[in-house]
Amino acid sequence: MARILLIEDDPNSANIVTRIMKRRGHEVIHAGEGLTGLNIVSREKVDLVLLDLGLPDIGGHTIAALINRIPGDIPIIAVTANDDPIVERRALTYGCDGYITKPINTRTFPDQIEAFLAAADGGEETEQEEKHDQSNPTEA
Repeated sequence: MARILLIEDDPNSANIVTRIMKRRGHEVIHAGEGLTGLNIVSREKVDLVLLDLGLPDIGGHTIAALINRIPGDIPIIAVTANDDPIVERRALTYGCDGYITKPINTRTFPDQIEAFLAAADGGEETEQEEKHDQSNPTEA
């Protein structure tokens, strides 16, 4: 089970995403504004952030950049209605690890999120294995 922070100002979108991910056994924490989400991610353990880019208080790109300053290498997935390739590149430049357009496909969305979670988890295991290998060298 992962702890997912959903930063989304649209209640309908938030309800859909929350319901889908809870069915997969994940805990979803919802923040309706960017600054609220930033506050949550700075004080609580979160495994993944789903970030709407069009927030009323502060732009999602800015929130992504600020989250990336927090220790812990938390994956951020932009979930937005804007399918402009320029906006997507900008999101990735500002620190988002993925980009999903709305309206989400309720059949494929959970698998997309699971893939991001697995990739993030695999990266942590790889780093831990590297540390273990460095501290316990084997003889050839």
